[in-house]
Amino acid sequence: MSAEKKDDIAAGGYFSIPAGLGFPVTTKIFTPEKFTEEQKMAAETAKKFIEKDVLPKLAAIDEQTGGDYGITVGLLKKVADMGFLGTDVAEEYGGSGLDFTTAMCVSEVFGAGGSWAVSWAAHSGIGTHPILFFGNEAQKKKYLPKLVSGEWTGAFGATEPEAGTDLYGAKTKATLSPDGKSYILNGSKTFISNSGFANLFVILAKIDGDPKKSACFIVEKGTPGFTVGKEESKMGICGSSTCPLNLVDVQVPAENLLGEIGKGIHIIFNTLNLGRLKLGAMTTGSGKSVINDAVKYAVERKQFGLPISQFGMIKEKLANMVVGAWMTESAVYRTAGLVEEKFNATDFKDFTQTLDALREYEIECAILKVAGSEMFWYIADENVQVHGGYGYIKDYLAERYLRDARINRIFEGTNEINRLTAILNMLERAGKGKLPLAKAGAALAAQLEESAGEELPDEPLALQAELVNGMKKMFFVAGGRVLEKFPVREKIVAQQEILRRLSDMLILIYLSESGLLRVKEHGGEIQEAIVKLYVQNAALECEKLAKEVLAFLEEGDMLKSYLGRLKRLGRPLANNLLDSVSLERKIADKLIESKKYFL
Repeated sequence: MSAEKKDDIAAGGYFSIPAGLGFPVTTKIFTPEKFTEEQKMAAETAKKFIEKDVLPKLAAIDEQTGGDYGITVGLLKKVADMGFLGTDVAEEYGGSGLDFTTAMCVSEVFGAGGSWAVSWAAHSGIGTHPILFFGNEAQKKKYLPKLVSGEWTGAFGATEPEAGTDLYGAKTKATLSPDGKSYILNGSKTFISNSGFANLFVILAKIDGDPKKSACFIVEKGTPGFTVGKEESKMGICGSSTCPLNLVDVQVPAENLLGEIGKGIHIIFNTLNLGRLKLGAMTTGSGKSVINDAVKYAVERKQFGLPISQFGMIKEKLANMVVGAWMTESAVYRTAGLVEEKFNATDFKDFTQTLDALREYEIECAILKVAGSEMFWYIADENVQVHGGYGYIKDYLAERYLRDARINRIFEGTNEINRLTAILNMLERAGKGKLPLAKAGAALAAQLEESAGEELPDEPLALQAELVNGMKKMFFVAGGRVLEKFPVREKIVAQQEILRRLSDMLILIYLSESGLLRVKEHGGEIQEAIVKLYVQNAALECEKLAKEVLAFLEEGDMLKSYLGRLKRLGRPLANNLLDSVSLERKIADKLIESKKYFL
């Protein structure tokens, strides 16, 4: 194959879109190894708080009843004094004025805080960010100091009994009063975090019920007609407050309109982007905490005269826990670095620029919400298995970790919705010419017909680099064919099972490339083992997913032709399959030796 034909496909990378996902391919990304001293100090301070003030009180926090959330509110006020209710809020509004990456570091550490962490995230994220990013100067000066000081707690009301992810179907209505001085809100909200003790709510409504006139309003607790319903009894995160809201002729001052009329849903969705990314960080922190619990128990628990940490299938579990946490962390901070750069170039006094900045990495944020929540669920579930019968007993943390982990796949948009968000945004950008998916897929098909295969270069991780590029090509083959078959968005949306498979390919590719780029800069023996193990499994899964997509789209000789192309892309792995068992043992042995998460 000529270099010219290679460049037709690979110039600048395989996903050449502004939102990243490896495009253009860069040899340098932001990683945890690049944290500044200030960022490390913030993380260490947050860690000491969690260990001293939260973890010993997890049971007491979960047992708060009757609307009494004194422990939670008290701890929120304590972190306010430490600057962690307004980490990324400007100093002029009472915040710490630190960068976005520092806020991500704090989010990761606080993720280990169980139910309390949910209350903190709801307040400092979706309870504060709408005002921080979209409030006018008067609104910021009035409300942000109260929120970041802990004087007031914030909440976010979007979900309704008949409108969860489908916010366009929300029925809460806002009508301008005859004198133009206020809006009258009527409707209801459900599953609202912090609602039992919040003082301030950002509420989504529609002006006169018109879907094209969505708007957000700042509503203070105690406003006549605004009431909070009964606490929900939940499976997990039992120490967090979750109540419905009722609005009956609630009169909200006109100056409490947040942002622009017609942009309310955009404010909600784009605020959620950051929430999803921070959830990726929080689940990473939670995952590390659970790994510590698992290895501690495995080292201490003896069966047949040996610590169970010496048994092969326990080692396998421990190793794959570490792989999931480290690879997700790599993608989380890679994305944090991209967001940081975008924020630094944004004028947040400009509404359009603000929306664009929060939307730029929507695909990555959705990917990391899915990847983080499912990684944490896997780790929490395997931790119960490591504990055996004791993992099912409430006296052990394993049981609480599992119940608390389950909600992460539901809130901030279900994982099904986030999968669709990621792939539909990718395909939409392709349709607008920002990503030449169909063209590249066709060129790639011709390239594969001519290619006889090439030897891998003699350098470290050459196989993994080839596998990542191979996965990208598989995505082009499958995704390009989907676009050709379903050129109209409405027809693509109807193929949810196929979109799920393409989205899973995106997740595997983004995490694989993030880990690979990180280890090339900051790799050691264990880190290389992690990347080798993850990328090999990801490549095998990607090939399977691509085959399933093409089997749905094609038949007969055409299907055979496409499957042949995928076989060529999978050839490097077929000829260089690694010993997964030995890689797992190496990772597990290091974890057991350290007796805690060590990376």
